Amino acid sequence: MLVGHLGAGLAAKAVAPRAGLGTLVAVAFLLDILLWLFVTLHLEGASVPGDFAERHQLAFSFPWSHSLVAALLWSAVAAFLWSWSGGEGKYFAFAPAVIAATAFSHWILDFITHDADLPLWPGGPAYGLGLQPPAALVVELVLAALGFGLFLSRTRLSTPRRIAIGGLTLAVAALTIYGDTTDTTPGDILNLAGISLLTIFVIVTIAAVADRET
Repeated sequence: MLVGHLGAGLAAKAVAPRAGLGTLVAVAFLLDILLWLFVTLHLEGASVPGDFAERHQLAFSFPWSHSLVAALLWSAVAAFLWSWSGGEGKYFAFAPAVIAATAFSHWILDFITHDADLPLWPGGPAYGLGLQPPAALVVELVLAALGFGLFLSRTRLSTPRRIAIGGLTLAVAALTIYGDTTDTTPGDILNLAGISLLTIFVIVTIAAVADRET
């Protein structure tokens, strides 16, 4: 899931309009940032399963980034770091809850679309609804559209900056559609990790720059 997580960050901006969009989008992708960092460090793993052409989904071993316990822990860490940096006093008291909820939304969205590979805790039983394509793609696009709609309804960005965020959303949606429909098998996993981290960095940077006037 890619554009669905962006939609979660946009929706969080609607709930907390004075928080930085770059921050909210970054925490929406936090578990994937950790996943690909851990893959490069050989702490977690990803592989191409035999049914990739049908499911367009990698097989993961990611207990330290995507288990339920880990997701709760990383969400709490994100909220703590945001508060520790002075964000709470600068903006509003419930912001840490928004940060934590946005980070944890990643696990919820992955639970909908992943097979039973999300462990409850490292080494524990794994679950996942495993929503099949194209239903999973439709759900993701709907979530992104709802998040963008909420974002537009609650923020006061200028028209050019709104257009920039709209363009970003469309571009990420196009990447998501391509990833969910192409028959091209991913190559080296470490290269994929680097590309994924770079993609998330670009998304977060564009979101942060477009939101700068607030």
